[in-house]
Amino acid sequence: MLTPGYLPDLCSDEIVQIRRGLTYMMEQSAYIPAQQAMFTADPRGEYSEKVRGYIEKFWSQIKDSGKIDSARASYDEAERKARKLIDVNTIQHTDAREAGAENVCLQAIRELQLDTFLRREGWSERKINSTLASLIIRTVYSPSEWAALRILDENSAAMELLTGQFGDCPTQREVYAAAPSLYALKDKLERHLCSRTDSLFNLTNRVMLFDLTNFYFEGSKTGSKKAKFGRSKEKRSDCRLLVLALAINTEGFIRYSSILAGNTADPDSLPAMVEDIISKNPVSTNSQQKVMVVIDAGIATEANLGLLKERGYNYLCVSRTKLKDYTLKEEGRSVTVLDSHKRPITIAQVEHREGGDFYLRITSPAKAMTEHSMNQQWRERFELELTKARNALTAKGGTKRYDKVVERVGRALGKYPSVSKYYQIDYIRSDKNPEQMSDIHWQIKISQDKAEQRFGTYFLRTNVATLDERSAWDYYNLIREIETSNRQLKTDLELRPIYHQTDDNSDAHLFFGLLSYWIVNTVRHKLKLQGITHYWAELKRILSTQKAITTKAENALGEQIELRICSDPTDAASELYRTLGYNPIPFRRHTIKTAPPPPN
Repeated sequence: MLTPGYLPDLCSDEIVQIRRGLTYMMEQSAYIPAQQAMFTADPRGEYSEKVRGYIEKFWSQIKDSGKIDSARASYDEAERKARKLIDVNTIQHTDAREAGAENVCLQAIRELQLDTFLRREGWSERKINSTLASLIIRTVYSPSEWAALRILDENSAAMELLTGQFGDCPTQREVYAAAPSLYALKDKLERHLCSRTDSLFNLTNRVMLFDLTNFYFEGSKTGSKKAKFGRSKEKRSDCRLLVLALAINTEGFIRYSSILAGNTADPDSLPAMVEDIISKNPVSTNSQQKVMVVIDAGIATEANLGLLKERGYNYLCVSRTKLKDYTLKEEGRSVTVLDSHKRPITIAQVEHREGGDFYLRITSPAKAMTEHSMNQQWRERFELELTKARNALTAKGGTKRYDKVVERVGRALGKYPSVSKYYQIDYIRSDKNPEQMSDIHWQIKISQDKAEQRFGTYFLRTNVATLDERSAWDYYNLIREIETSNRQLKTDLELRPIYHQTDDNSDAHLFFGLLSYWIVNTVRHKLKLQGITHYWAELKRILSTQKAITTKAENALGEQIELRICSDPTDAASELYRTLGYNPIPFRRHTIKTAPPPPN
């Protein structure tokens, strides 16, 4: 209550009346918010004129002297302090979600302008957000669509990062439609990503790496037109396969992708790849700006090399056959380089034949040791097959018919072609029954020393005369980049096995994985430029320490405080954010629920 103090010309009752009148005026002024009212009616009507005069006089003095402003400032400061005082007994942490890897993926997506591309295609914000959230989940967790729905709902902050609203989750229909919707834009989307990464990292794409890999199915897939039995690179020839043809640049970014039937042979895939790439990326007529295509021996048939040359490409590959009658250039020089394990490799130029390609001989002692060990093992296995076939000639119930024995040995010849070609095998018919075999003799046609001279030696082949030894070796070693890409697709992003039953869904599944690879390679390329070479699995482990969490508590005013924040990244994660140039804290929100007023 306000009080005027002692006034000699007034009695005590009149002083009390002045005090009540001033307090009533303070309450009615609303200068102090949430002040509890002591008077329900104006008491001044019952006071004398003298008392009312004093009330008006003192109220004017209070306002003119700024006493009310001081009281209001004091009240506001006390309120601010009280609002920040948290009762530790009321603190609760709830709704924790993974946010680290999701935050990095989202910022990479925005760097690639995927959201901008989808807006240009006329997609709604809701469809963009739900699709990109599904893509982030695919990149980080590699789940099925059904598992992705539960991860979005219970484990990940991906959708919250996109919409800014906790608890927002795509529907089952939206999650299942994400991959097919993006696959419908495959060609446009690939061109956009190629253009974006070229401008983002100033890429020239002067070297292209071509390769094939395959993925196996779980299930019979009897109604599929693409899923076929073939030679599985994962030793799963018991399953139907799909083949993925890729052309990537030296930085690991995809320039072309195509999903082929599972029985597509490596050489058969190149013509279609070349035609599609030329249609999207016309070849320069300037001979100094020709693209160098690096392929492995499996694709490098004479027909394919001729096609590349005809279409305006240069090429570099491992020769499918070892040169026999060759001489090294007299004026040429040998170059010694070190492999990834610091072991020496010698490169020398081979004398060029008019009208032919240029060759480099590669000699690797480490490879020679490996080939010698493998050769010894295969020799033993091949001779064991021959011994079994010969022992069966005298065993009860063994294979003795001449044509069946030759067929059996032929299977062994096909199983071990790298060593069987050095054997001379003689078949001896039985004198008593010419339709049966009496014995098998074999001997090695080449001496051990001469055979071992071939170990550790192979040849690089190119149509570029000015390509020196060191450059050719550096270019060919880039084939490891596509092997790294295949490792990330199959292992880090878990594109194998495929569980879908229709060709359209299988193709969409693989393309969805390729989009995840674009995101991962964008992140890894930026880190590699600064010397950080972690694979995606290790990056996810480092970033998994960052969470989004809700904290609830009650302050001194009785208000409910709710904070939704991301935890600070660890030192290792902070280093990744700093290197990438990404924001380490995507959001920090808080709300205050005002306490209800106390009862009168």
